[in-house]
Amino acid sequence: MADDSDLKPWVDELQRLLQLAAQASQSGDMARVVDVQKRLGQFCDDSPPLAEPLDRQARAAIFDLDLDITEQAVESIRQRADEVRALGKLIAGIGNQAKARADVLNGTLALQAIDAATSAINAFKQLRADLGAVDAADADLSAVAASIDKTLAAVQGLRNRLEKG
Repeated sequence: MADDSDLKPWVDELQRLLQLAAQASQSGDMARVVDVQKRLGQFCDDSPPLAEPLDRQARAAIFDLDLDITEQAVESIRQRADEVRALGKLIAGIGNQAKARADVLNGTLALQAIDAATSAINAFKQLRADLGAVDAADADLSAVAASIDKTLAAVQGLRNRLEKG
């Protein structure tokens, strides 16, 4: 039977990986985050059966990094939603003068707004899919999911109105 000293190298390696995870998270560099997640996954694959408690911690760190990525994505989506709202206001103002400025609505600006709305919709759908079924006990994630759903519906409505011209 193995003793505690057999796990010492695995403990040391997991501590090193967790330090890398913290640094990657703070850096905001998605490539670093993904790299550390892969290393943590490899740790779980390579570690001996006795290290299952360490594997649980490594998997939890992977999940924590996913949450960090999700928070960054939510912020990016909020920024996109703000841009889309600004474009919507601009287009609404132009819409009031549609007869005088039909060329603007049918031109580049409208196409850019539709493209921006489509990009935002795709990002919202991806984020919502990444969140999956939110645990009702997690109020923060439930609020984020509800905000995403509401914003997604608003942006889809805006894009539909833009496409109808």
